[in-house]
Amino acid sequence: MRLAMIAAALAASSAAADEPDLARGRAVYRDACASCHGPTGGGDGPGAVDLKPKPRDFVNGPFKFRSTPSGARPLLRDVVRTVTAGIRGTWMPAFGKILTAEDLRAVSAYVLAFAPPEDAAEVEVLVAPAEELRPPADTPELRERGKQLYETMGCGQCHGPLGRGDGPAAARAVNDKGESTAPLDFTLGLFKGGSSPADVYRTFVTGLDGTPMPSYAESLSEESDRWALVHYVRSLSRSPGPWQWLFGPRTPWE
Repeated sequence: MRLAMIAAALAASSAAADEPDLARGRAVYRDACASCHGPTGGGDGPGAVDLKPKPRDFVNGPFKFRSTPSGARPLLRDVVRTVTAGIRGTWMPAFGKILTAEDLRAVSAYVLAFAPPEDAAEVEVLVAPAEELRPPADTPELRERGKQLYETMGCGQCHGPLGRGDGPAAARAVNDKGESTAPLDFTLGLFKGGSSPADVYRTFVTGLDGTPMPSYAESLSEESDRWALVHYVRSLSRSPGPWQWLFGPRTPWE
């Protein structure tokens, strides 16, 4: 009996040790995040006035970068990934080399605490952690399949036939607040949610809440098709040459 009580106490202690320290998270948030996201997570900090896009409102959401379905809260690991890597093309910096692993988990848990609670037992996970995904080899055949899917699924309507973000529907694209939002120009390689195959895969499957980018979890149910589209879209990115460094992403003849 005594051994059982000791084992139970140790298990409880271990579980508690695994829980992020919200007090620590509050301190990190105050020092590193509140100036933009606001003291209560409403995206209304003093530094948010002139920023575009505006900092995320953690209270009302939505959260773009998730491994969960549209409309659901992200997992803790999702928020940790975003805080660690930052969001390219925005004012959200990467804190991975600034904060410790413990601080990253603590502040991410504190950010999640702003959002309305959900029953953790009912949270559906659409995408496994990046280290568990197994992308197939990037082959010409798979890219060709991806190109076909890009065309048949209408990706070019927003992102353009060559992925430059200049599709016929691009000018009408708005976010959940009714503000104009430009579809991503894939040729620049600046994928906001990350540019690795696993990152692009996650974006296709879960979509980006608050933007016109939908989830393809159901319409692109075949795993091979998902990866085909991932490899094709990533192939549209190109390394900038001297002209691009000086004058932007377009060459004179484009």
